[in-house]
Amino acid sequence: MFLFVFPLAGVRAEALKSARMHFDRYTHDFGKIKETGGEVSCIFRFTNAGTLPLVIHSVGVSCGCTSPQFSKEPLLPGKSGEIKITFDPTNRPGRFEKIISVASNDPRGSIRLTISGTVEGRPRTIQDDYPYAVSAGLRIADRSLILGTLPRGRTTVRSVGIANGGKSPVSVGVDTAGLPEWLTVRPAKTRLSPGERSEILLTFDASEADLWGKYHCRFGLTVNGQSQPEPVETTVIFVEDFSALSRTELRLAPRADYSSFFYHFSDQPQGKTLTRQFQISNGGEQDLIIRHIGPTSHRIGAKIDKTVIRAGETATLTVTLDTREMTGRLSEGLTVVTNDPTRPAREIRVLAHIE
Repeated sequence: MFLFVFPLAGVRAEALKSARMHFDRYTHDFGKIKETGGEVSCIFRFTNAGTLPLVIHSVGVSCGCTSPQFSKEPLLPGKSGEIKITFDPTNRPGRFEKIISVASNDPRGSIRLTISGTVEGRPRTIQDDYPYAVSAGLRIADRSLILGTLPRGRTTVRSVGIANGGKSPVSVGVDTAGLPEWLTVRPAKTRLSPGERSEILLTFDASEADLWGKYHCRFGLTVNGQSQPEPVETTVIFVEDFSALSRTELRLAPRADYSSFFYHFSDQPQGKTLTRQFQISNGGEQDLIIRHIGPTSHRIGAKIDKTVIRAGETATLTVTLDTREMTGRLSEGLTVVTNDPTRPAREIRVLAHIE
């Protein structure tokens, strides 16, 4: 028995010979704070309850809005120290919770602190909500509209916000030259008073047109009858309409699993045709159908060995990249559209640096 008692007592004694970090609290709730009130801070006080000097190695924060201040000087046993945590509420309205991880020579490992609160947002100005200036006080919420997937066979309406940030009324129009027949763009109101907000309506009529995959469109704005030089870019992807599928059909639906979505050919000589293969597997229950494969330009080509992929099977997509008459960075992609209702459209991108 004595052979076991003495080593265990030695282990206990050795364990006591260490630094021990003990905080008087581990959480702090700032309550309600104003976004316009500037930074707020709190102090977490701690004591070295061990027998060896305590050294803080690092204090990690979960967000750039939170910053710590602390000392790395050794803290003798029985002495107290503090960590100051500062939170910046700028552009962070709403409820927040931030984690602070304190790493030291305390053998128990990192200690977790938490700050929380609610930021009362500042009043939003027209400049905040419509950051892009057009002309004569007219502002727009976005100049590059990425509208995601739209269902085939249906008419869908999307919008982009506009507002008059000037001091005089402004007339708004749309230059629709070059738009496809299936896209109609018009302002909800053609005249905006100072401070008035409205929107540009985009109607995508896919009820008749045979549309698959990604489309890029652009339209111009007119302000007080004058055409504006910078257009509004619009990107949409037309996919199958899955709205009528039941829960059972969704559960049994095909699932497209890709081996990769990206490949970099690295440095390559000019004039070569580069080739890369990607695998598309069906992890679902029903047949996976490749509806459409659309390249971004003539420089990228694609060929798939089968367009119907049975459950558990795999197809090979061969992608080629033409480097003729090119130098520098070459980046191209293609959009694969399938009957996978969860992710019906995925982009595969290939890059190369042409010498």
